[in-house]
Amino acid sequence: MRLVKASKSPELDVNGALHAICSTGRGRCWHCDRKLPAAEEAISAGWYVQRLEGQRVASIILVCPKCRRKRIEASRRQFLRTLSPPACDAVH
Repeated sequence: MRLVKASKSPELDVNGALHAICSTGRGRCWHCDRKLPAAEEAISAGWYVQRLEGQRVASIILVCPKCRRKRIEASRRQFLRTLSPPACDAVH
């Protein structure tokens, strides 16, 4: 008998996860430690829920809208840097 491991984790229901986490009153942004507001406010404000796959268990992290925007902007800047030609440090 062989055990087959699923290659992909099931989709995460962000709204459902936010409702569940908000019900505990203990949710905080992974990056800035901002307290998670009530579920409907968190959903409308754009809080993000991310599932991180680990060795034995998966972890759920929350990211507030402000940190999410910073992260997206930082990724965008990094991407643009890869398109820019390298700066020349040579002295003429």
